[in-house]
Amino acid sequence: MFEESFKALDGELASLVELTKKVTKAVGSAQAASRRGDLQAVNRQVESCGSALNKALSQVELVRRALEQAQQALSTSSLEDLAREVGERVDQPWLPTENPNIFVAFPALVQFAREGVRIDRKIFRSQRPSAIAEAIKRARAAKSKETDPQAVLQLIWKAARIAAGYLRKRVEQLPNSISVAARDVFEVLHLNNSDYTEAEFTRHLYLLDRNPINSVDGYRLIFSASTGTRSGRCYRIRDERGEEHIYYLLEFERL
Repeated sequence: MFEESFKALDGELASLVELTKKVTKAVGSAQAASRRGDLQAVNRQVESCGSALNKALSQVELVRRALEQAQQALSTSSLEDLAREVGERVDQPWLPTENPNIFVAFPALVQFAREGVRIDRKIFRSQRPSAIAEAIKRARAAKSKETDPQAVLQLIWKAARIAAGYLRKRVEQLPNSISVAARDVFEVLHLNNSDYTEAEFTRHLYLLDRNPINSVDGYRLIFSASTGTRSGRCYRIRDERGEEHIYYLLEFERL
């Protein structure tokens, strides 16, 4: 629906471009005829220019009408509709989160809003599904700290040590096993960066869950849902097969 509105606008704009080319060509021919001193040719080209200009003005109205229809389609539809159409154009995985306007196009995080789409940390001001899908594909291919498993693991590990009260202890002084509620780890990260969201945290946990890199400072990360699923203190995401991943407890065991 959204893409069709933009395609209709594309078509009307393409027609306007062709008409403006005719105007430019006629003006150029009139200038050349004037330099030669051929007034009859100037007159013919000016007439041709006027005709093309009139058609171009009429075409402007058609462009404006197509623009209004595209704007109406956007204003009368929901962000969920836009997200659904973008998801159809993005290669799998396209993973829903607990927020209906936030998805993980692994490993990129995609957040839909009326003012634009946030892809990881960048705002992409577009409402066109094909353009958004292409931006997502570029983000998935790019390398950044947001999607680097080792960098993310270091981030989670440090926050887990703070939440467990072990920040000032050397690694060799730490217990053989450290268990921290995922919610507590998120709160540490959010306190350090107020822009860090639960959706981002869930994406990072899922990134580590499906990545073979799971050891840091001699500890191995293990995920556990355990009793947290009953208390609601957990983070959920569905993978491309529809299987739900639930994160409640982060456990670090010494290797």
